[in-house]
Amino acid sequence: MGLSLDIAKSERKLVIGVKALLTLSFCLYALTWVCLPLAVNTTLNRDTIQIVYWGLEWQPGFFKHPPLISWMTEIAFALFGASDAVVYGLSVMVMTGSFACIYLLARRYEPPMTAALAVVALPVLGYYSYIVPHFNHNIILNLPWCAAILLAHLAIEERRNWAWPLLGIALGAGILAKYTILILPLLLLIHVVVTPGHRWVLRSPGAWGAVGLCLLVAGPHIHWVLTHNLGPLRYLSSGAGLSDESFLDRHLINPAVALLTMAGMCGSLMIALVGGLGLPRLQRRRLCSRDRFLLLMSLGPAVIVVILSAVTGGGLRVEWASSFFLPLPLLLLHLFYPSPTPWRINRLLAWTSGLTVAMAVTYVLIFTGIIADMDEGKWSRFPAKPLAAAAAAGWSQVCDGPVPVIIGEAWLGGTASYRLHERPRVYSEADPKMAPWLSDEDIRRTGALVLWDQALDGRYRDIDHQDAPRPGEPLDWFPGIPALEQRFGPVIVLPDVTLDYSGPVHQEPVRLGRAVIPPSHPCR
Repeated sequence: MGLSLDIAKSERKLVIGVKALLTLSFCLYALTWVCLPLAVNTTLNRDTIQIVYWGLEWQPGFFKHPPLISWMTEIAFALFGASDAVVYGLSVMVMTGSFACIYLLARRYEPPMTAALAVVALPVLGYYSYIVPHFNHNIILNLPWCAAILLAHLAIEERRNWAWPLLGIALGAGILAKYTILILPLLLLIHVVVTPGHRWVLRSPGAWGAVGLCLLVAGPHIHWVLTHNLGPLRYLSSGAGLSDESFLDRHLINPAVALLTMAGMCGSLMIALVGGLGLPRLQRRRLCSRDRFLLLMSLGPAVIVVILSAVTGGGLRVEWASSFFLPLPLLLLHLFYPSPTPWRINRLLAWTSGLTVAMAVTYVLIFTGIIADMDEGKWSRFPAKPLAAAAAAGWSQVCDGPVPVIIGEAWLGGTASYRLHERPRVYSEADPKMAPWLSDEDIRRTGALVLWDQALDGRYRDIDHQDAPRPGEPLDWFPGIPALEQRFGPVIVLPDVTLDYSGPVHQEPVRLGRAVIPPSHPCR
């Protein structure tokens, strides 16, 4: 009898308080997603490599993406040194900042513990767990995305005038992160127009001031895009998968597959909620304006991109939806669950803990190549340090001192640059459109090291060329030594080197071609 009473009492107590829960959750999250990739990977993610060498140039834009993430990475390197740990730490900082914004938004809807649960549940989604070490534009967008939703709620639903300028800055920063942020102003406009009580926003000086601030923040990049042949927009169009597939595939099958993929990425969240809190049941028969705002911010982005895909026939990549579902746990807790009892809270925490561990184990199994022969293996386990050693040794055969420039595809050139102490500039594929900060004349003056994959099979192509090669187009960028000599003058060809992969799973080695374009001036 006494034991039964003790068990009953324990079920009425929370295992942890709100502040302790958030602190512990954030600390474990940071430790997991900094230490785990450091232990598993030999180099940075493929997108991150390019972001890193872009940061050397301090451009207001790049041919694929806006510049904010490259600026942030270069600032972090200047403060703490160039290392994998700094990159992973920066990614975790962006995510925990995003989670903090979601918690502040959740406090507008729920009591502290339920609001904390809306944050603690997020790492059970693949979007916010094993994808996090892949620091790229999808990750960096999360922070301005969450900040903009929070500030829009304050400005529109709570009529806080001070939130308008901050909202404009957040949206401007979002444009500098990734253009996907433009979905949010569209959703906010829809919310304002369909809600009679909010139509005052259309004539509010604060709202128009926010528009002005947004354009001011994003202005330098907008000017760059207009003066550089709309490069990022063209790249986005090629990445959207406008292809020669049948009408049915492009306008029906592809959007349906995208929707199912996004639902699959969110499936682990439903497992946690059902396991911890039981089956969902709608708690509100009539939605107020605040509820509709939350519903629109949580599900609206996915609906819009699926509709766009169905109308245009463009494809969708699963990682493009990374920011869409950050408010989703809050929406589900607010609309479909009553305020949970301590016993259910404890059970939900147990489920989220177990699924979070499962995500970490999944990361290890995937990126060591144990459970799947995935493309990511050719990036995450790449022999980066041997590559850098081969690059330095090749340049030293012609010149003493640091390598000034590396010519090569983004992956090989960027990885070698990142691992070399001097971090040389990268002339991507010797293409001025991809690297407008350099020219052929610069190369002739300073000299350069040329690196290429002797397989010439385009296996690293998709970091920059999302479209398949056209008929007659070579699989790889390397034009051959005679073509290089026509552009740059004499080229010294060096012996090939073989780079062997390490790790538990066998992978074919890379045979690397090397050449040096000697400088027209004495070696520095």
